[in-house]
Amino acid sequence: MEKRYYIIGDIHGRLSKIEKIISQISSYIEADDSIIFLGDYIDRGPASFEVIEFLIELSVKYKTVFLTGNHENMFIRFVTKGDNYNNYIYNGGGYTIKSYIKNLGKFTLPESHMVFFNGLLFYYETDDFIAVHAGLNPGIDKLDEQKKYDMIWIREAFYDHPRKWDKTIIFGHTPTPYLNNSGSVYFDETRNIIGLDTNAMSEGYPLTCMRWPDKKIYKAY
Repeated sequence: MEKRYYIIGDIHGRLSKIEKIISQISSYIEADDSIIFLGDYIDRGPASFEVIEFLIELSVKYKTVFLTGNHENMFIRFVTKGDNYNNYIYNGGGYTIKSYIKNLGKFTLPESHMVFFNGLLFYYETDDFIAVHAGLNPGIDKLDEQKKYDMIWIREAFYDHPRKWDKTIIFGHTPTPYLNNSGSVYFDETRNIIGLDTNAMSEGYPLTCMRWPDKKIYKAY
């Protein structure tokens, strides 16, 4: 059977939504299938600590790939250096800090969480797609020459550029309501890109999983 990938958009501390998604897809996942997460597991939503715990436990049961998002980057920079507090709080970091204090009694990172954050990847490539948090710089052809900053922060310079990519670029980061005025998956065949951040951080919007290669969509509100 052809290997399949279940690719999941930005979670942002919404534990119930990721629990529902995994519940939906668990009966379909074959032994050789993988689950790919596009980053932004934390911030803005109420249960960042619980989401990380859930993902760590999930990685024991399934083949998983965890990409880093800009929010994980900001979080680890805050935790290890403490030099971007105001920017981190502005971007919803207060919710994550409160979540860790609620669960641990103080703001600290368990060793298992630090291992998780330190093990995040910037992209994942197969024969026919590249999964990345924010996108890629259209002016750079070689994937290994892409800047890490672009892979977690780029927006319009990526998805507004007319370049049609040889491999499908599957990304999160930019909520799809900004791309197609809805909470549905953003399919752009002219550029060969697919946006999966369906704004799960907000009430009334879903967390979305897309199965590759058949592009079947699973949603959880």
